[in-house]
Amino acid sequence: MTAKLCLAKGEERRLKAGHLWIYADEVARLDPIEPGELVHVQDHRGHLVGTAYANPASKIIARMMSRKALPELKPSWWMERLQTALAWREWMHETPHYRWIHGEGDKLPGLVIDRFGEDIVIQSHTAGIDAQMDTIIQAVSRLVSPQAIYLNNRASSRRHEGIDRYARLVHGRGSGQVQVVENGAVLNCDALTGQKTGYFYDQRPNRTWVGKLCAGREVLDLFAYVGAFAVQALQGGARHVTSVDASQTALDWACRNVARLGAETSWEGIRGDVPRILQELGEQKRRFDIVICDPPAFVKSRSKRQAGLRGYQRLARSCATLVRPGGLLCTASCSGLISLDEFRLATLKGIREAGRSAQIVHVGEAGADHPWLPAMPEMRYLKFMAWRLD
Repeated sequence: MTAKLCLAKGEERRLKAGHLWIYADEVARLDPIEPGELVHVQDHRGHLVGTAYANPASKIIARMMSRKALPELKPSWWMERLQTALAWREWMHETPHYRWIHGEGDKLPGLVIDRFGEDIVIQSHTAGIDAQMDTIIQAVSRLVSPQAIYLNNRASSRRHEGIDRYARLVHGRGSGQVQVVENGAVLNCDALTGQKTGYFYDQRPNRTWVGKLCAGREVLDLFAYVGAFAVQALQGGARHVTSVDASQTALDWACRNVARLGAETSWEGIRGDVPRILQELGEQKRRFDIVICDPPAFVKSRSKRQAGLRGYQRLARSCATLVRPGGLLCTASCSGLISLDEFRLATLKGIREAGRSAQIVHVGEAGADHPWLPAMPEMRYLKFMAWRLD
């Protein structure tokens, strides 16, 4: 018999509006369960709200999977959910390179699947998804017949769930190297040791936008990772791109990806801490037509919000000093715990501290393969702003 989770009075309202998370302090009673086990969620009157998986060790104690009372998530249930998401991606994209499952946005909280042609990378962030993983892998195999499926379960969020972190090949054959096709450019990255799933599909529309403005320009690409922005800039005709990253491994991937374009002489990679490199570039009087700054999340908890906003402000100040008059500063934040307005104001403060004035000429976000639910605006995490500096 399926265990029950009973909500405190009134706590069902947010769930009925479409939110998928249940916090520990919203629960009146939870039957004894193992982490990741399915539960039937009830309001304080005993009326069914739906089926979730739960983990008593997590602050987000349960995540909704269905509005029905399901005793189990059958293979057919997973096939239907994955097929629905796949159909939308195939409609959007000419090649099979995209985020296939975007967790809560596809009503599959805790699950991420990225597709790299015939290779699939799966991330599980929760004990509940871990418990379903064999069924998920079987469904993926049936739907797209991949040559390799990798599990990259190294996300720090797994610590909050009390589950191990690891990465490995779980189906087929492969070395971990996967290939991306984006706007006609081909890039390679590592699904096992790279960041996230190995690549950041979310910035694709913003890379497309800025790449079209790079013809004949000098570009500075900060937190470059495997060179996705650099490749789009060079493909767009950039005169020169300078990529900066703290990881030599990332820069090595970027170098190989640039080499595919035959643009090695128009690119340089600089390894080092970005704030220090920005200072050195300023001392050298280097100036750029376009500066792209796409850092990792500065705000990973609510207690770090103000410190993170100050970090974005300092970064914008340093970047703004390197932009030629009339040039572009492109800033990004993947911190879901701050709003677009908060990010805008922090960046603007930094620009003004650099003695510059600015116009906002473009605002972007994640691509359509990263959907978000209207009831969960906190999942609209990616913010991209282009500033034209006077």
